[in-house]
Amino acid sequence: MKALLLKELGGPLNLEEVPVPQPLPGEVLVRVRACGLGLTLVWNRNGRGGAAGKLPRIIGHEIAGDIIQVGHFVSGFKPGDRVNVYYYLTCGNCRWCDRGRDDLCDNLAGTVGRQIDGGLTEYVKLPARNLCLIPPEMSYIDAAVTADAVATPVHVLSERAQLKASETVLIVGAGGGVGIHMVQMAKILGARVIAVDITAEKLALAREHGADEVINSREMSFDKAVSQITRGRGVDVVVEMVGLPETLEKSLGSLGKAGRLVWVGSYDNDAILALSHRSLSGEIAITGSRYCARSELAEAVELVARGRIRPAVTKICQLEEADSVLRSIERMELAGRACVVLP
Repeated sequence: MKALLLKELGGPLNLEEVPVPQPLPGEVLVRVRACGLGLTLVWNRNGRGGAAGKLPRIIGHEIAGDIIQVGHFVSGFKPGDRVNVYYYLTCGNCRWCDRGRDDLCDNLAGTVGRQIDGGLTEYVKLPARNLCLIPPEMSYIDAAVTADAVATPVHVLSERAQLKASETVLIVGAGGGVGIHMVQMAKILGARVIAVDITAEKLALAREHGADEVINSREMSFDKAVSQITRGRGVDVVVEMVGLPETLEKSLGSLGKAGRLVWVGSYDNDAILALSHRSLSGEIAITGSRYCARSELAEAVELVARGRIRPAVTKICQLEEADSVLRSIERMELAGRACVVLP
């Protein structure tokens, strides 16, 4: 089969012929039909966030396809089933998995495309517990992107931010592959959305998908713009997708009383959010976010299948083009999500 191999951290993805894997007990073999491309793959390729797993590695975790073969002791799935894939390799037995908070698994074994091979290939073997059935009317492209770019906003806004109808949410990095779906999820929950990004193209896409106000942070300081838009009140929720020192400071300054800041992503792995008693005096809450629970992936699939969220795939490419598309994402050039399609 054809596969893109990462042989060195930060290096190119090399298109090669490799053997088709065979599923072990508890695993399935999936024929990949689509695989999303996003910033997480950039970080995985660069080895950011800890051990990158054994190289060479096939990266890619936003996977959708068809089950071709099932290993022994697999129940609930059969050849021909259409599926997408949960990113985390969880144990299913710890206190957090038992509570339905798979994202906090005490025995996390890593992630798809990092500790085990991922989806930038024609076939991938995966633990059966990482699969989610998708309905027949759902396209493979939509299902692939839903696995992370839609599932993450479900978790961020419902579980972490506890966003309520009529509240105002500021999304920093709203035109990117996850941010654009964060906009849509916020609108589903009944919020007013202020979108921040760095290009007119990204802001236009955010507006197209429901943003009520947009701010180009290269043209104005977005915390000052937020103060004007909200008449000094500030926003109820900030979703911080960029995580640079300057954006974090402005995000904190954009919060109103009892506001909540959810720090989701970061271009600077060493960025620090400076706090003081004064900044906390309005009883603001600051929290992180880790992907989603498996139940939230199923919820995301349902939202997309019902047409409530429209995956914003702006770039479709072939397997051999994935490397150059990831470089474009790393340079923050791409609005929306990219996706590899396979025959």
